[in-house]
Amino acid sequence: KKEAGIISLNSSIEKELEPNFATITFAVENTASDAKKAVAENNEKSNKIMNALKALSSSQTDTIKTTNFSVRPVYSTNASGKRSIKNYMAVNSVKVETKDISKVASFIDAAINNGANRTDNLSYTLQNQRNICNELYPSMVKELRNTASSIALAAGSSLDGIKQLNVSCNTNSYVTNGRLYAKAMAVSDEAASIEPTPIEAGKVKIKAYVNADFYVK
Repeated sequence: KKEAGIISLNSSIEKELEPNFATITFAVENTASDAKKAVAENNEKSNKIMNALKALSSSQTDTIKTTNFSVRPVYSTNASGKRSIKNYMAVNSVKVETKDISKVASFIDAAINNGANRTDNLSYTLQNQRNICNELYPSMVKELRNTASSIALAAGSSLDGIKQLNVSCNTNSYVTNGRLYAKAMAVSDEAASIEPTPIEAGKVKIKAYVNADFYVK
């Protein structure tokens, strides 16, 4: 087949949507004089947090699981440069995944009020991203074809099929920056439980791209 002319076009579209899925990771971090004691104290706090989170959760919308547990020695160095074990640190991380965005603030308050001293991250995403992208592609392809047809007509030609189509789609899921340390560490437990944690989910942006090459004759 002899070489055919080509019209290459691309298009993109961006939408802002309400997130429908959130992930929160809490951590209990404590130290003790020996490893066994550090683990026992951590287990007690972690179980209390897990029970509080499960009391708020639903099997239809929420998943709660332990994602990390570690015990390690903490060293100190004396004036002569000699290292020795100062104490032991235990860390237990619990991840909450929920389809009910309205529960996020309640999960955070429950974890903090029951002993969590770190919130390592909070992210909002779109769980049905592929379906949303599939709804955007057809109108974008149709628009590119109409544009290509107009260009070909102006050049005294017409379209003769599609050489290739490339599509992609992504989101900029919102993630909080850094670690959010529990306000209970800075103020009394009584004061910390007075006001609920203010949470604003914001919007998640989804952007679709289409690149198309049309044959002309």
